[in-house]
Amino acid sequence: MPKFKSTQDILRIIGNKDQIRNFGVIAHVDHGKTTMSDSLLAASGIISPSVAGQALALDSMKLEQNRQMTIRGANVTLFYEMEGKEYVINMIDTPGHIDFTGRVTRALRAIDGVVVVSDSVEGVMTQTETVTRQALEERVRPVLYINKIDRLVKELKLNPDEMQKWLMNIISHFNQLIDIYAEPEIKEKWKVSIQGNSVAFGSAKDRWGFNFKMAKKTGINFKDVYDAYTSNDPAAIKALAERAPLADAVLGMVVEHHPPPHVAQKYRIPKIWPGDLDSDIGKSLIACDDKGPVLMMVTTINVDPQAGRVATGRLYSGTIKDGDDVYLVDAKRPGRVQSVNIYMGNTREIVSFLPAGNIPALLGLDYAIAGETISTVKG
Repeated sequence: MPKFKSTQDILRIIGNKDQIRNFGVIAHVDHGKTTMSDSLLAASGIISPSVAGQALALDSMKLEQNRQMTIRGANVTLFYEMEGKEYVINMIDTPGHIDFTGRVTRALRAIDGVVVVSDSVEGVMTQTETVTRQALEERVRPVLYINKIDRLVKELKLNPDEMQKWLMNIISHFNQLIDIYAEPEIKEKWKVSIQGNSVAFGSAKDRWGFNFKMAKKTGINFKDVYDAYTSNDPAAIKALAERAPLADAVLGMVVEHHPPPHVAQKYRIPKIWPGDLDSDIGKSLIACDDKGPVLMMVTTINVDPQAGRVATGRLYSGTIKDGDDVYLVDAKRPGRVQSVNIYMGNTREIVSFLPAGNIPALLGLDYAIAGETISTVKG
């Protein structure tokens, strides 16, 4: 189960890479990925459960909140506990609109797995296919979350058996994308399935969801969902959320199927890094080595009214610390890290250092831009 967020808890865990996951949320516009992300934040104690689904906490720009779409990839660090083991989960909420595909690509560089959110009625749409193709090209592993299950009952008037047949078609369509776009050696392994626990169903706005393991454990099924949405009792839907919390359905899949950073970098670095893999830097990148040279790719620049520019991205190698002298490779100029932070929702927390495999937010690098490479090695 999720626990209340704690920076101290996170710092205690991040040294063990087996307990780190870096994942993103991708979808066609308006399929509910930011609403789903709110539910995950609520489960980790970052926002109040009473506003999850309405807060749009990762949509920090006023334009995003007004338009109710994510434009910049927002990120947050979650503390999560499952089956007695603790995990630090770095989550990036990516743009779903076709106009912002470049930002999706940058976000994918920072993560090793994606939760693909699909509307239960609309299914796999054009942008779902585009972002899934991009993820597979970057060797980022997908799991599937089918959202807005309530629409099948309220709008399509499907009974439980019809709901399951309808949803199997969406899963089949999604696996066709993996067949088409994934590399031959991974496509069978990366296809999603209910029994494999790589598909979840739910309603983000109502904060319930379940995957195969949760269904076996709790006994929840589509008849329960159907009964809740055809009932006149307003407490019936709330009872679904108490019985099957959405965060457990989604983060359970993330922990089980998305690789930790040191595992992912072994097969991702040869794909996304054009340098010499036999060099010291190449070996350090593949090993996700804390003791290697610092190498970080900036995915997002935010401007803090008090602190100035905040450069956030994936640290592939080394350990970044307050006061480190670094080199901005693209800008061809030196810089100094003033402060190392992580994001807990919209709140920036000072942590002073972070090892490889994490998503630092750095202050002091005024010339950094999105896409920049930060390193302790010049050139």
